[in-house]
Amino acid sequence: MTEVISGAEEFRVEGGPVGVLVLHGFTGNPSSMRGLAEAFAREGHTVVLPRLPGHGTCIEDMMETSWVDWSIAAEKALMELTERSEVQFVVGLSMGGSIACWLASRHPEIAGLVCINP
Repeated sequence: MTEVISGAEEFRVEGGPVGVLVLHGFTGNPSSMRGLAEAFAREGHTVVLPRLPGHGTCIEDMMETSWVDWSIAAEKALMELTERSEVQFVVGLSMGGSIACWLASRHPEIAGLVCINP
């Protein structure tokens, strides 16, 4: 397994009953959304910012992954958040916004959706 680039690590914070899933974009990594995730955490929310498969390491890892891998990882992160919070919101940047829309179409219980440049 390839080493994760410094700063591209996943981010999780245990907070209150409101959960926020934050998704980075294509060729990006959690560092691009870390500031936003930290802002949600400072407000007392439970936050999950996963590193999608193939991201945050090297281009060879990216070439081995696809939409299927990223959407499965995002859905697993949503399920984790659902276990840790009472109400969930999903925020996504670029491709992460597309994944957020896909999640909302499959999970009507999602309370809110924020898409940044999807």
